[in-house]
Amino acid sequence: MKNISPKGKHTKRIFVIKILYILGLLGMLSLIYLIQTGKEKPLQSNKQPTYQNITSQWTLDKEGTQPANVKKLGEYMDEESGLLSMYYLVPELSADTSLVYRSKDVSTRVLVDGEVLYETSVYNSPFYNKSPGNLWNMLQVSSKHSGKHLELQIAMTYDTNAVTADSFYLGDKADIIIGICTKNSFGIVISLLLMLLGVVLIVVDFLPTTGQTKRHHGLWWVGLYALLNGVWSIIETNVMQFFVDDMRMVQLLGNMLMMISTVPLVFYVHVELGILHNRIMRILCYFCTSSTLLCAVVQHSGSIDMHTMIIPASIFMVNVDLMMCGWIITKCVNIKKSGKPYINCALMTIGVTLRCICSVAETVRTLNSDRLDRAGLIRIGMLILCICFGIGSQIDTYKIVEQGLKYDFVSKLAYCDGLTGIGNRTAYLEALDAYKNSSKESNHLGIVYLDVNNLKRVNDNLGHEYGDKLILTAAQIIEASFGFYGTTYRIGGDEFCVLITDDNIKTEYERAVVVFRQLIEEENKSGNNEYDIQIAHGFSVCHDTAADKVEDAIAKADSAMYQNKAFLKGIA
Repeated sequence: MKNISPKGKHTKRIFVIKILYILGLLGMLSLIYLIQTGKEKPLQSNKQPTYQNITSQWTLDKEGTQPANVKKLGEYMDEESGLLSMYYLVPELSADTSLVYRSKDVSTRVLVDGEVLYETSVYNSPFYNKSPGNLWNMLQVSSKHSGKHLELQIAMTYDTNAVTADSFYLGDKADIIIGICTKNSFGIVISLLLMLLGVVLIVVDFLPTTGQTKRHHGLWWVGLYALLNGVWSIIETNVMQFFVDDMRMVQLLGNMLMMISTVPLVFYVHVELGILHNRIMRILCYFCTSSTLLCAVVQHSGSIDMHTMIIPASIFMVNVDLMMCGWIITKCVNIKKSGKPYINCALMTIGVTLRCICSVAETVRTLNSDRLDRAGLIRIGMLILCICFGIGSQIDTYKIVEQGLKYDFVSKLAYCDGLTGIGNRTAYLEALDAYKNSSKESNHLGIVYLDVNNLKRVNDNLGHEYGDKLILTAAQIIEASFGFYGTTYRIGGDEFCVLITDDNIKTEYERAVVVFRQLIEEENKSGNNEYDIQIAHGFSVCHDTAADKVEDAIAKADSAMYQNKAFLKGIA
């Protein structure tokens, strides 16, 4: 019978779990889609409708000879005065009723026989946009107005033909609000899911994870992205207007969120794939973040309306999205060609690509007409992207769990140092062999050799218990400083080594040395030990995987370490 190694068994089991998890998520998304697209015609009810849509019944004159097309109000506007009037003949009313309509970036006023029934009323501040925002206007129409004309006066806020006043409803106000909220329920649910997903990912990122010594906060960036876009998305459903008094604040918040929501996505991709090492992406992000700062400054000064800067800011964000999508796809292809696991990159590719497709499709729809909800397709793309990125960020956690399943007590003894818990000499030698056998020519390896001074003196004078404590404290200092950038090994009684594999080895080494020296100084000042801790260290970089080059680099690091050891003894 063919023997199957425990490693192979566990790998297959974990792979099956991942596939089932992804299929389950896709099944949930398909269920949402089928429910939304497969709705049957509602059953007829004997209940009489309590409101009606009167959008098509407005005219440009009281005689009713010129119907008003609410999608083209900008064409009727008198550009000199910036005013437009529309009329509606009130039918016979048995009781008082309500008129509810939406207006966007305009001020409105409703009159009957010259009497003002309603006019746009908003909180004012020098820091607000000029526009009242995107709001639902609600007023009471009395039965005494039956047979009279309502006059709707519309005043432009900006010098543009994009004038919006639409979705006119006449009837019971509560039922109108419920009807509008019900109509937008799908968008509301998706927005709330985005917000909930964002909060969950942020919380999970800060939870302590067993064995997770490096914390780059990828989940934090995905969660922040989901949370910001969830809030923006629910603003775009146009239901918050029913529950807040200050719509100008909501509009300003929506503009801000639109400007700042892309950057967390870039930071996440940088955490996972190092995208900001690309100069073009850095330049685009400089422009994007600078435009955000500029918008905040001019809004504070009151000199320019942030609303007028949305378009250039959006252009920067679209360019960042497209560049990021192309960069991730290219990275995924290269990773696949190298034979390395690429599922995380593939998930990012799927998420970013679908988001870009949804964003372009929604932009085209919005350009054709001023849509009530401009985030219809975008929020779906965002949700898929966040789910893909959330799964991708958890792959490292899955690997930690996988390691716990794969390695039993024997393997821990084989590769872990019993006293310090870090890698032992066997693990160190295997890591070097793996580097030497690497097929990638551009591999760089940073080698840090470390040696704990005075171990023999401590053992002889205080006992081996204190010697073990010295080694353990030294290992903790080395791991807390160098371990963030590389892998730490105990290769002898008082000897340690750290192997660093990254693009910025020298910079990371210098940063680690600063923390390393600080931790030693703090430990010596703490008074917890009967002796001062001294740890000599030396560093070299190997740019070639050839065995002789690796040995030369090790010799240089060892020589540098002994020079530092002599220096420390000289100043002791």
